[in-house]
Amino acid sequence: MAATSSLVLNRAAAWAETVPGESAPPDLPDTDRGKAVWAYKTGGKAVREAARAALTGTPAALTAFLTTHLAAARAEDNRFAVITSLPYAGRAVRASAATALGAGDDAISAYLAGGYAGDFHEDLRQAVFTVLNNSGKAVQREAGKALTADTQTALETFLTDGRFTAQEEDDRVAVFRILSTASPEVRKYAERALNDGSPEAIRTFLSSGQYIARARDEEAATIDQLVEIVEREGKIAGLRTEQAVAASDKAKEAAEKAKAAALKAAEEARAAQNDVAKSAQAANAAASAAQGAASAANRAIAASRTAQNASQRAASAAQAAAAAAATAGNAAARAYHAAIAASKDAGKAEAANLAAKGARAAAEKARTAAKAADQASIASKSAASAGASAASAAQNAAAAASASADAAASAGVAQSQAAAARAAAAEADAAAARATKAANTAQTLANRAATAAAAARDAANSAADHADRAATAAEDAYANAGKAIEYATRSTEYANAAVAAATKAYDAVTEAQAVEQAARAAETARLAEDVELGIAEARLRAKAEADDAARADRERTEADRTSSAIKDLIAAAATALASGDTAKAVTDGRNAAAALLTATGTWTREAAEFALAGNDGDVLRWLDADRALAQRLDDRETVLAVARMSTAAVAEAAHTALASTDEDAPTKFLSGGAVQAAAEEYRVRIFKLLNENPGTAVRTKAQAALDNGTAVAMHRFLALELAEAVKEDDNVEVLRLLNNGGPYVHAAAKVVLEGSAKMRRGFLGSGQFDVARIDHDHATHVAAIRASLAHASKVALKALEDAALASKAAAEARAAADEASDWAAKADGYYQDALASAGEAKKNADAADASALKAAESAAAAKKASSVARAASRSANYSMSQALTSAKEAVSYAGQAQASASQAQAAALAAGKSEAEAAAAASAAKKIVADKRKAEAEAKARTIAMEAAAYKTSGTTPVDNDGDTKYWGMWPEDISDGKDWHETLGHWSTVTGVAAAGLAIASIWCPALLPVAGAVGLVSWALGGVQVLTAYGAYGRDSNEYKEDLAEFAVGTIFMGKGAIMEKFGQLEHVGGRISEALGGAAGGIMDILDW
Repeated sequence: MAATSSLVLNRAAAWAETVPGESAPPDLPDTDRGKAVWAYKTGGKAVREAARAALTGTPAALTAFLTTHLAAARAEDNRFAVITSLPYAGRAVRASAATALGAGDDAISAYLAGGYAGDFHEDLRQAVFTVLNNSGKAVQREAGKALTADTQTALETFLTDGRFTAQEEDDRVAVFRILSTASPEVRKYAERALNDGSPEAIRTFLSSGQYIARARDEEAATIDQLVEIVEREGKIAGLRTEQAVAASDKAKEAAEKAKAAALKAAEEARAAQNDVAKSAQAANAAASAAQGAASAANRAIAASRTAQNASQRAASAAQAAAAAAATAGNAAARAYHAAIAASKDAGKAEAANLAAKGARAAAEKARTAAKAADQASIASKSAASAGASAASAAQNAAAAASASADAAASAGVAQSQAAAARAAAAEADAAAARATKAANTAQTLANRAATAAAAARDAANSAADHADRAATAAEDAYANAGKAIEYATRSTEYANAAVAAATKAYDAVTEAQAVEQAARAAETARLAEDVELGIAEARLRAKAEADDAARADRERTEADRTSSAIKDLIAAAATALASGDTAKAVTDGRNAAAALLTATGTWTREAAEFALAGNDGDVLRWLDADRALAQRLDDRETVLAVARMSTAAVAEAAHTALASTDEDAPTKFLSGGAVQAAAEEYRVRIFKLLNENPGTAVRTKAQAALDNGTAVAMHRFLALELAEAVKEDDNVEVLRLLNNGGPYVHAAAKVVLEGSAKMRRGFLGSGQFDVARIDHDHATHVAAIRASLAHASKVALKALEDAALASKAAAEARAAADEASDWAAKADGYYQDALASAGEAKKNADAADASALKAAESAAAAKKASSVARAASRSANYSMSQALTSAKEAVSYAGQAQASASQAQAAALAAGKSEAEAAAAASAAKKIVADKRKAEAEAKARTIAMEAAAYKTSGTTPVDNDGDTKYWGMWPEDISDGKDWHETLGHWSTVTGVAAAGLAIASIWCPALLPVAGAVGLVSWALGGVQVLTAYGAYGRDSNEYKEDLAEFAVGTIFMGKGAIMEKFGQLEHVGGRISEALGGAAGGIMDILDW
């Protein structure tokens, strides 16, 4: 199913419910049917399917549901909840979840109710220890505080916030440490970062600035600085490795559980031949298992990406270690050369003494670098292995899911469920293929990085040994300066050793340069994988947006939103009732009411629930009067929502419709009156749009709408045609960026070209600048690393030059004139090569500085675009907050009506009245509440119209005062309470009804050429976001602690304002997943980079 909103809820967050009370709530009749309706309202997917079948079946089926099937369905939902949590759980939670899964239904229920809490706490502690063991002093200090406090809040706060603040402190300390031994250019860049003071400036210096500076310095970087880089990068590689292993473990366990579930589903499907109910259950289980397999595959991808990050860090450590080896090799060559000179010339004794000390120090530091490089090599291999094993497990799970789907299809019945299982299995296969590709990419880079790190380790150790021996030679020469003891022999020995040391150092730098090239190739491969995945998702978004826009345009009234199949059932029931066939009327009526349990209209949904919960008389009363009343009331709610979202003319027309004595006036308003009332506003909006210098397609369509002059034409342009015109114009601009942008801009452009109009608007309005900054930052980093390696090459070449000069002196000592001449030529060649490397270092440093400047310019452009886009964010927030207000009021009143009806019916039955009389009493009670709501809505509409007129007079809009609206009260404080849970889902489901039509009509506030293309973006969000959220509810409720702790909410941006509306849901909160995010383990793709 396509995700059509910037709010994305992972399917693994679709948890099951805890068992509600045995009786129905006060607002439903306390009957077996009422209990079944309540089970439907608060149940998960399996419970809902079983409850709906029971409510439309025989009395025996209803009894069987309550006594047997309900418990089994709950157990199925609970088991699914635990299984789908595994990819996001930590080690301890996974272990206890596996135990619960193996211990039976009661154990799973107890586990969901809080049995996981201790293990969750342990996972948090382990996550903190992981950070502590791979971080600097400030992070270690804050980690210690969190561990000492040892509360869930303290541990989570450290992982999600405290560690990052502490890291900023560690980064500043690192800059000061570099500054204390800095060469001139490094000092300049470091001081520039410290003067700026921002965490971004500090991080930029550490990640690229110091490399650029060192490449610019005439003097070589001190070996101390290089060792610090090796250790720093090695620690990060170690941290990323632990993350990759953890992610791999999660993926493997999740894949194993998914595979087991798939095999079980296949077995059930084969046993369910031609049994509709059982085969449907087996097909649903197969689909759930396939979803689990896909989820495991996605975690395997995350593991591989984290492994790739570890390898990149290991490669950075290898590069710095190679530079350290070159520096130590250079020190050794200088010492050998000095020893030869001092042996013959006593005047050069002090130079030999200094060279000996330098070589000793370099040897010590080189060994330190070698140790760190060795750890980086080990980390890289371990990380890649983790990613590969996770991908293999995902493949096995996907294969089992495919077999399970095949078995479900072969059962011969329940074909719609079997098709869903097949689609889920296909996605699992695709995800497993992506996981394999990601693992292969990670493995390739890891092998190169590990090889380079090992080579750098060996080179550093070798250089250290050479430096020590060179120091000994220089010290001996210093002690015996001018004595020329065995001068020819020793000179030759020293010269050969110098050549060996310098050659080893140069080879290490060459290998580091090769690894740098491999890292670039791996980045390119990963970006290609991201584009492939992004295009698939973009196409789904494009289809969903088109469907949403078309549906919003044609479905404005509650009647429009009722499908033809349901209308046919209602018509058949009405015909049967009119002809006196009450049995058929009741049967068809119940089927129709069951179909309306998911209606977006609050009054319609609550009326259907009451009819299903009641007796035959309630169903007949619903058919005869209550259904039509509810439909009209839902239209009135939508009219009020439109008034809240609209300008003066529309608000006044809405008030007129609500105040009219014509019961159909609100429906007529929604069907056409609102559009007519907004004609002048539409005209103004189109003129404003033309003044924003739109593209050719938009200008042409806008002018055509103005030329037509009718409200319908202008509304159609704003609601539908604008999106298509913007799409056409945006395609042109995106193609331009595709052909001229850097690798990330190119990748993003390829994705958005396949996506929705909203995606392109977001990309062109602001996202392109953010992605361009990533391109420039990436180019800066690459150029800086290459500059650093070129500089290291220069150092290694200087070592070779010194070694050649030493060999020349040795040849002269042996009176080998020709050989001395050859060595002199080689020394000159190395000198020329060193000059070329110096030029290459400067060239790369210049490129890095230029890219850094462009990155700053892109950041400034993004900031400016973000400022402009806040107008769209305010518009969206304002409109949605008004929709939420209307939804909350509608749910409240409809709930009151249902409760009043239930009480009136119970009182009538207690007084000995007949079922028909009791149904009439219930209906009358509903009407009292409905009349009260009508009066209140009319009064509110009058106030809204007056306020809108005042805004028009003052030349302002309510949006101007709204800011980033945070409208809450839409989420219960205690979601373990079944009634609150159901009421919340009712709120959000109702938003679909009132917002879709309201936003389609009242699209006046939204700036057309900003991130939202006309009303389409708003409607898409209203429909898609709420659909996703109610899908979350489709799996029922459970313990609120479990939901809050393990449910993954990925809150995206809402019209380029992150979490402005949906902030209540938090950020990436789940066991393991939250930890992984805090540790930087969730390596996102191009869809995560783009901000829509």
